[in-house]
Amino acid sequence: MTTKSAYGEACLLPIMNGQILRKVVSDVSSEIDKLGKELETILEIDEVMKEECNCCGLQEECTKEYILQVKNSYSGKWVCGLCSEAVKERLNRIPKTAIEEALSTHRSFCQEFNSKTRLNPKLSFTCTMREIAKRKYESRKNNPCFSKIARTSSCVPRLL
Repeated sequence: MTTKSAYGEACLLPIMNGQILRKVVSDVSSEIDKLGKELETILEIDEVMKEECNCCGLQEECTKEYILQVKNSYSGKWVCGLCSEAVKERLNRIPKTAIEEALSTHRSFCQEFNSKTRLNPKLSFTCTMREIAKRKYESRKNNPCFSKIARTSSCVPRLL
């Protein structure tokens, strides 16, 4: 039996009997089994787990190896990426701070934020603006340079 290929050439198609067909099917099934076993080992290696941050409560999906690495770095506690950067920043600002102290400080900050700011963001924003205005007022009150407006001695008053 002959057919034409895409290039116009004549090709010979071998006549397949049942035995050759069975061999091809068994070869394909054995390859599928091999791939299935390889996928199982890959899944075991890269098994992803959810872990909750000890500070902010954020959940991340990470491998077991990464989780163990982070826990070893932070006294056996899982810390998300954002919180770990905040803890590192605190350790850099105050060099003699222990990791446990930096973690507890950041954890208390996160708990306060979650209990107040997330519940009522408008009230939190208002309180923060009030604190900023209060600090600005106190700094102006304590600094006499800002309290007086100086004028020139000419007939047209101008601000200096």
